[in-house]
Amino acid sequence: MVPPIVIGAHPKRQDPEPIELGVMLSRLTQAPIDVVATFWFDSTPHGTASDDYRRTLTEEVQDRIEQSAGDSGRPPAEVRVHVGYAPTKQALHERASEVGAGLIVVGSTHRGAIGRIALGSTTDRVLGRAPCPVAISPRGFRDRAGVPGRVGVAFVDTPGGWAAMRAGAAIARHTGADLIAYTVIDSHAHDADRDPAAAAIEQAIMKHAFDIRSEARVLSEGGVDALVAESRKLDFLVRGAGGHGPVRRPLAIGLADKLARQVACPLFVVPPGVDEPLVTLFGARAGVEDDAELAMRRVPA
Repeated sequence: MVPPIVIGAHPKRQDPEPIELGVMLSRLTQAPIDVVATFWFDSTPHGTASDDYRRTLTEEVQDRIEQSAGDSGRPPAEVRVHVGYAPTKQALHERASEVGAGLIVVGSTHRGAIGRIALGSTTDRVLGRAPCPVAISPRGFRDRAGVPGRVGVAFVDTPGGWAAMRAGAAIARHTGADLIAYTVIDSHAHDADRDPAAAAIEQAIMKHAFDIRSEARVLSEGGVDALVAESRKLDFLVRGAGGHGPVRRPLAIGLADKLARQVACPLFVVPPGVDEPLVTLFGARAGVEDDAELAMRRVPA
């Protein structure tokens, strides 16, 4: 059974990006969709929303889903819409836990230029302690009904980084995409720091991406800016959450995270220990431990 995709959408604002991305991912995986639309105000006289009002908002959300499905040419497998009054983080986490979601999809804030993510307080809260990976749709994103060709993984040698590699390989394997794994190190780092970083990314590829076209790239110039530039060539970028790498920590969650604010493609954030829902969503199997076998079966980039 394919786990559902939970999408966070405001019932009144025209924020098509998370629905566009959620519908695209449903098309790729045949996963059912749960759209959670929450808000804090109540315009009814006695402080409780009427059935008519709730129904109207539900219809508006459904119309936006149909518009997105029409653009992609293929409707989602199944859609359930939930409209109500609750904090967004609470509603999304509860729904994801209740249905056993493989992924939560949210959008960026209204601040920032098209194509840039500026994580706001709501999205940042959703990332914290999420029961499954979270995908952030950048502003201006539209599903062009294409098949992803390049999946990037921002890797650091931490539990979150390894979870991201496993998840990124699952997406690439399922879609037939190439996988490009990046690790960012300080340009002033000594060889004693560079060599373990390069070895770790190769080891992660050997373990989780041995059977797909894959490539390791060590970015030692430009820092996170170099990774942001690479994101313009990618269809998806996957990164870990929590923990710091041995050289530097460019991939930590937070409002100051330059990668999260400027990445040009959908960004999947995979906390350590909860990558299995996304791996299940994309139908991939876990990595194998025998490195000798992996070396024989790995497809060269």
